[in-house]
Amino acid sequence: MSLNSRTIAKILREHFTGETPIIKNAFEHQAFISSLQTEIEKIKGIEKPYFYRSSSEPEPNYQFSIKDDSSFYDYDSFTIKFNQSNELIITYNGSRANVYQIEQIFSFIDRIKQEYENKKARQLKKEKINKLKQLAIIGNIKKIAKEDKFDFYTREYATKLKLIVQIELGKIIEIDIPYSEFQDTLKELRSLIQTIRELQKSGLTFRLKSTAKKYKHSSWITHESL
Repeated sequence: MSLNSRTIAKILREHFTGETPIIKNAFEHQAFISSLQTEIEKIKGIEKPYFYRSSSEPEPNYQFSIKDDSSFYDYDSFTIKFNQSNELIITYNGSRANVYQIEQIFSFIDRIKQEYENKKARQLKKEKINKLKQLAIIGNIKKIAKEDKFDFYTREYATKLKLIVQIELGKIIEIDIPYSEFQDTLKELRSLIQTIRELQKSGLTFRLKSTAKKYKHSSWITHESL
């Protein structure tokens, strides 16, 4: 699935509106949906189209998927069929809507594609903002590391930056710094590291992770290099 289910349900409600839905006699169903299938398959980005029948739904059902071009695996699948009242409907998971005009189906596909583009734009904007936050975080860490003389390593994730600090030779602590709270976390970072180092020196023992395996080949930033 590419889009949020609630987003698609909202689009279905807003997009498919009208006074009288398309109604066909039972003997017309298969030919009508088959004709729709032919037209839909001409659209770029439509994948895995097929007819199917199930024991619970003897009527022909046409399922098609709209591919999100920004992701290799993401797509959203929809089903077109007639309900028991011979009304043409389009369904998605538990959501459904009556179809009032054939053109609504094609404009709906265009709208879903536009939502993919909007989602991609929002993601790129978020990544850009997070990158700026990463630079700010690392800049602050370098300043603290130089002054307090410790080596560190960072890993970047979608919602946070993981800071790995070498407290003593071969022993490290991991600190997660969420991008949404990085300013507050940085305010406490120096005192946290200082407290842990002082406790180590005082003889108080507690469990620290070993760097032997997990970060053996990581690119550590040494305080001497800053």
